[in-house]
Amino acid sequence: MRAMVLEQFGAPLKLKDVPKPKIGPNEALIKVRVCGAGLTVVIMVATPGRIKSYPRIPGHEIAGEVVEVGSEVRSVKVGSRVTNHYYLTCGNCRYCRSGRETLCENFRGNVGSGCDGGYAEYVALPERNLIPIPDGVTDLEAAVASDAIATPYHACHAEAQIHPGDDVLIIGGGGGVGIHMVQMARLCGGRVIAAEVGEEKLELARAMGADEIIDARRGEIVKQVKALTQGRGVDASIDMVGTGQTLQACLESLAPAGRMVIIGSKPASVYGEDPSFKVNPQEFMRQAQEIHGSRYVNNEEIARVLQLVKHKRIKAVVSRTFPLEDAEQVHELLRKNAIAGRAALIVS
Repeated sequence: MRAMVLEQFGAPLKLKDVPKPKIGPNEALIKVRVCGAGLTVVIMVATPGRIKSYPRIPGHEIAGEVVEVGSEVRSVKVGSRVTNHYYLTCGNCRYCRSGRETLCENFRGNVGSGCDGGYAEYVALPERNLIPIPDGVTDLEAAVASDAIATPYHACHAEAQIHPGDDVLIIGGGGGVGIHMVQMARLCGGRVIAAEVGEEKLELARAMGADEIIDARRGEIVKQVKALTQGRGVDASIDMVGTGQTLQACLESLAPAGRMVIIGSKPASVYGEDPSFKVNPQEFMRQAQEIHGSRYVNNEEIARVLQLVKHKRIKAVVSRTFPLEDAEQVHELLRKNAIAGRAALIVS
């Protein structure tokens, strides 16, 4: 099969012919149709230690068709269309059994780092990672939904706890995940303030439902937020970027009882930026504010998101698609922050 292979740390992805993966009794072989591409993959391949062994095929936002199942697989069959959860978990620890798979005590890494991923014509995945794609949802929509839409679903419902009438700040609201965060916050009834840099991303955020947009190049985000909220601040702030500057802005933009949610992070080892920010514990306590770390989703949340897509309650925003062999070009565009919305590889 054809695959984009990372042969060693720091190397570019290369198109190679490699053996089709073999499956175990609890796995299924998926013919990949589409694989999403976002900053998560870019950061993963560039962070020392994230990938334990090479060569490795990255890519975790997968949609495709089951072409073979292991002897113990019961929930999917040959011909089923599926997407995937991208954490490799045990399914048996207290966190997995309570719907907190992302905190698995026996975590084995991610699809695309702990095992080969979807930048290939075929991928072998554990049965517990597979979620059926409902009729009425395209492969492209499903691939994006598995992370770039599912992550906002969890962040808005479980972490930010957005209610109708809440003011919500989203920093990075025009990116591949942020553009779906804008839609999800609106779906929860929030008044969305999207902060971005670059006209294309700002206009995309507005087009997808942002009530107000903030151009971060035109002054401090906090001052602009306070001006838009009559000095009160926002009920929830969600940071998709994760620099020290944006995290501080999210914290300082909160109203009393506000909830700050951290989604994105830019490791200092990759970006050379210090991601730390300062919290005044006395003021933080006095205001009864909260900081939440939001770590992906569980399988049920992906299934719910697919229903939202099916019923047109939220739109998968894919601004550019590329053939498999252009994966390295996509990563370079993502490093330069040059893609508004989501990008995806059309594999077959």
